[in-house]
Amino acid sequence: MASKSKESEQIVLDVESPDKEKFASFYRSLPSKPETTFRVFDRTDYYTVHDQDALFVAREIFKTMSVVKHFGKGKNSLASVALSKTNFESTVRDLLLVRRYRIEMYRGKPKANQWTLAFTASPGNLQQFEDVLFGNVDMSSSSGLLALNVKNAVGGAAKSVGMAYVDASLRRIFLAQFLDSEQFTNLESAIIQLGPKECLLQAKGGESTCGDSDRIRQVVERSGLLVTERKRGDFSSKDLDQDLTRLLKSDSADVRNQTELALSMNALGAAIRYLELLSDETNFGQFTLEKFDLSQYMKLDSAAVRALNLLPTPNDGGNKSSSLFGLLNRCKTAAGQRLLYQWVKQPLMDKRRIDERLNLVEIFYEDTSLRLALQDGHLKRFPDFYRLAKKLQRQKANLQDCVRVYQGLNRLPALVSVLEDYGDQHKDLLQEVFVSPLSAMKSDFQKFLDLVETTVDLDQVENHEFLIKPEFDDSLQDIRQKMDEINDEMPDILNTAARELGLEANKSIKLECNSQLGYFLRVTKKDEKALRGNKKYHSIDTSARGVRFTFSSLRQLNDEFIKLRENYDELQSHLAAEVIKVAGGYCEPLQSLGDLIAHLDVLVSFAHVSANAPIPYAKPSVLPKGEGLISLIDARHPCLELQDGVVFISNDTEFNKDEAMFHIITGPNMGGKSTYIRQTGLVVLMAQLGCFVPCKEATITVVDSILARVGAGDIQVKGVSTFMAEMLETAAILKCATNDSLIIIDELGRGTSTYDGFGLAWAISQYICEHIKAFCMFATHFHELTTLADVMPLVKNSHVTAITATDSLTLLYKVKSGVCDQSFGIHVAELAHFPLHVVEFSKKKAVELEAMQGFFRHESNLEPSSKRKKADDCYEEIAGLVRHYLEACPSGMGLQDMLLADESVRRILKC
Repeated sequence: MASKSKESEQIVLDVESPDKEKFASFYRSLPSKPETTFRVFDRTDYYTVHDQDALFVAREIFKTMSVVKHFGKGKNSLASVALSKTNFESTVRDLLLVRRYRIEMYRGKPKANQWTLAFTASPGNLQQFEDVLFGNVDMSSSSGLLALNVKNAVGGAAKSVGMAYVDASLRRIFLAQFLDSEQFTNLESAIIQLGPKECLLQAKGGESTCGDSDRIRQVVERSGLLVTERKRGDFSSKDLDQDLTRLLKSDSADVRNQTELALSMNALGAAIRYLELLSDETNFGQFTLEKFDLSQYMKLDSAAVRALNLLPTPNDGGNKSSSLFGLLNRCKTAAGQRLLYQWVKQPLMDKRRIDERLNLVEIFYEDTSLRLALQDGHLKRFPDFYRLAKKLQRQKANLQDCVRVYQGLNRLPALVSVLEDYGDQHKDLLQEVFVSPLSAMKSDFQKFLDLVETTVDLDQVENHEFLIKPEFDDSLQDIRQKMDEINDEMPDILNTAARELGLEANKSIKLECNSQLGYFLRVTKKDEKALRGNKKYHSIDTSARGVRFTFSSLRQLNDEFIKLRENYDELQSHLAAEVIKVAGGYCEPLQSLGDLIAHLDVLVSFAHVSANAPIPYAKPSVLPKGEGLISLIDARHPCLELQDGVVFISNDTEFNKDEAMFHIITGPNMGGKSTYIRQTGLVVLMAQLGCFVPCKEATITVVDSILARVGAGDIQVKGVSTFMAEMLETAAILKCATNDSLIIIDELGRGTSTYDGFGLAWAISQYICEHIKAFCMFATHFHELTTLADVMPLVKNSHVTAITATDSLTLLYKVKSGVCDQSFGIHVAELAHFPLHVVEFSKKKAVELEAMQGFFRHESNLEPSSKRKKADDCYEEIAGLVRHYLEACPSGMGLQDMLLADESVRRILKC
């Protein structure tokens, strides 16, 4: 049916032409599918994909179109590509975990052209593909599904959001219900904190979408989730109480009857139906149900996640240090990587928990020998206990999995011993968090260790054979004894044949055994002539390695041996199933052990990164929320300082609620403004993760959110311009920021005219200073904005320094107090090798404009009364209108459109 190329593992299709044409007709008759759905046909030994899916595989997997074959002829011709099992597994991992596609798997009878949809998978529903995805590798990322149910809140413009998060792999359910603004900022933050891969929404037209389905969809897709629409009737809590009774653990928190979670319960009903959790009996009694509190973690919007490069993206090009996760990920276990990925999106708000993490990191930071012993000698040797526990619980494990658990548990005493030997600062904390729980688990698992040692033949593990000991069962031992007796007779069989054929045993003639044929003899092709004409010996087959043959005495013993082996394997399987069933009772303690190992792994990773940075990180001093102080001495950007050939220039940052809360940073392009404000956000976030920070010294007040407006681009397919995207992000910041927030704004107002942009920047800045009073860093090229410091006492000006000469610009990347005294745009154009005549003309026009501005400033100084007063009055009036629209922004209308629609604004601009 198929042959395999060793180099590419590409399967060459060899299907009869009539079958091809029938299959092509069948494929064309299937319902149409979205481009993000991938159809795969299981042909037992290999898999096929067709039409656009085949072209995708050819381009992305094999990097050549030569692998594309065709089923059928003429108009009915169908592009097809076959995948080996290895290529299929890697393709499915990429589709589900990276590209966020759906998979449809068809199985049936290929020759009869009878196919049925066997199962489906999506980024939030990996259950049926877990063996394919993670059978041979540890899973370093988790999956989750979010279901949303949104309605208009009673008596106001607010929205009531009910959400249910289900992680079918980790058997966790979170419910949350909260009020949100029209920008759905709380929803966006919840999505980031939970990290789902897929979102269920009601199909358009349902009442409960509250008329905001498009806006909700934008928020969800902006966060990188795959959107799946379900009919309105699926969002119902009908029979949900009965379903939860079957799914939940007996000691799970009972939040089912809380009336304030009614919307969430409807969403949970949709999630359970979509994931088909009740169809798998191994799910019964395994899930936990909790109420999710958004306020326990720092709020992050998707703009902040992008601006701070918190998570890796496909565009990183394999550079692990291009994101904060990649930088901090020196974990040695898959569970540790999963936990770190979760932590990066969930910076803590509780000072006590932050300090606990920092103190634990300090232990491993200061004690180099302890850190190295854990990373190189212990942590990397532990398996993924959580995944193994789930396989055991679902009865999908094998003896090899039991042995992996056994080997991991045997390493616990050495790990505990290393931790117990630590005797310096924070020893009591280390004892409480890790040593005591791990020590208790050693005794908890003693019976598991005894089970494996009693039942599994550990001597054969070194040969990669995982078998039940023969002496464990009388019947098994009896069969094994008879098989050994036959094995003992085999040398005599070989010697007899060698003597009769005149060949040398174990050289010219050999006795061999395989799983298909059992025992047989082989002679080389050179000595094949010894068999000719000898009717006693019967040839089996001939190959390049020689001739395989047998004779009556060997055949009789071999038949008996094969029968015994079949009985032995059957009894082995039965006994192994019983062992695995008993081992399944250790699921919960194994999961708890996995959590502890992951926790330790992440903290040691933090210490490793902190100690091995180009300049070692410092332990921050964390103040409770509301203290209003952030002081960073010699702060650096943790990712940029690792770039090759970079000597990073450190800078200070000072916030004080009584002196400076709003920093305006000016200076040339490429001068380091963006890096400076981003590194401040990263340092604060790292401190609240519980990690040391890239500073000489750091004192940081806990912030409740980091909100960003940086480098918005066009989203043309959604009809959103650069300026509109900028305004939407800024409106979201102004709606949800508090006086405990950190706001990062990198340029504002560039997508419209200079005067409109400056007016908006001024009004927004003034609003943040007067009303929100948050920590804020504002990088801008509107130098006129720096005069805000003259009227707002908490506004401070800073600039990045540069030195100019006749034909050069030297960027110093140092931030100093005060206002930048000039613009460097033409110098930057020269660095970009603009044509000389363009640069010269630019300089000429700049001189003319500066002279004109100087004239108007002179005239204004000579006659300050009437003209200046009129201009000031106009400015105050438009600034007031901007503030008004920011506070009461109608849905669906951009700020720019509102201002231009206002008659008074047009009158002022005309003046």
